[in-house]
Amino acid sequence: MKGTKKITFGFVALVFMGVVLITGANLWKSGLVVRHVSVAGNNVVATNEILQLAHVEPGARLYDLDLMLVQKDVMSHYFLKDVIVERDLPSTVRITVVERTPVAMISGADLRYLDPEGVVLPHSVSGELFDLPLISGIPEGVSADVGNTILHPDIREALNILSTAKLVSSELFHLISEIRLRNGGDLMLYTAEAGIPILYGRGNAAAKLVRLQEFWNEVVRERGTGSVQYIDIRFEDQIVVRWKRSSKHPRL
Repeated sequence: MKGTKKITFGFVALVFMGVVLITGANLWKSGLVVRHVSVAGNNVVATNEILQLAHVEPGARLYDLDLMLVQKDVMSHYFLKDVIVERDLPSTVRITVVERTPVAMISGADLRYLDPEGVVLPHSVSGELFDLPLISGIPEGVSADVGNTILHPDIREALNILSTAKLVSSELFHLISEIRLRNGGDLMLYTAEAGIPILYGRGNAAAKLVRLQEFWNEVVRERGTGSVQYIDIRFEDQIVVRWKRSSKHPRL
């Protein structure tokens, strides 16, 4: 009997201590308030703009905040791809964002951006300026409303070209000033330097663009951009070029 009483007393004592600890913890948590809201990961979207979207007021109880609601509010910004909201005890709310990075411009009623996934982004979002190629010849019926994701195969092809060019080199990406769509036909590229037409075709972006960069650096720069009429990179193992005042077609 004595052993049983000791076990019962010990159990009751443990329960009592647990209740005291939980109550104390809840009281401590209820006393925590927001003193700071930090923002990280943003380059294009201004910190103040993110703070306005978050609606987190200094002095609010830290554990009364609905972090999912804060995340949803901040995610409403078109230039934000992902948002993480965390409590950082004892008094900070930490907001970490991943921005969408434009890779092209499209023209319509006004100028807009496209990210690699085809999401349409507003042109004026901050003081940040983007030196980006233009995708022209947008097919009729394609919606370029801000926030829309464009799935048209020609535009997806153009975005793949630009994304691949960025992976090859920044120099190559900035060499391309325009990609012209041609109603499902071969795509045309135009260079930023001298506006040289490049017959691209379709597909095999990595192989074509690596060959183009090699040809540009080793041949075109040596002979001068003013001597080139057009470049054709549609073929699997060669590049064809038409030189001005010449019928020669050197191959790389």
